[in-house]
Amino acid sequence: MEIDIATIVTSAAVGAVVAAGINLIGQMLERRARRKEMLVAKAIELAIHRTDMILHLSKETGRGAEMIDSAVNAVGYYKLLDHLWRKGKLDPETEMNQEESRRG
Repeated sequence: MEIDIATIVTSAAVGAVVAAGINLIGQMLERRARRKEMLVAKAIELAIHRTDMILHLSKETGRGAEMIDSAVNAVGYYKLLDHLWRKGKLDPETEMNQEESRRG
């Protein structure tokens, strides 16, 4: 049985295409994981900042403040940032809350 050069080249080409496809899928999954990791980190950072800001304002004004757990705030910020990342705009609920805040 004789293997010709065309079979060898074709086999190598198919192997290269399959390897490139697997590599591409791996890169896509890695990017998605990094994006989620970054969004979680920023959401936690924003939740901690919000808590610090409320504590500071409470001390400055001498008034008590009702606070939500930072983990709950982080989940909300994650959802907000994720929607902003995917859609390029705030989610409708946040938009509505922003409009209500502007009106007073």
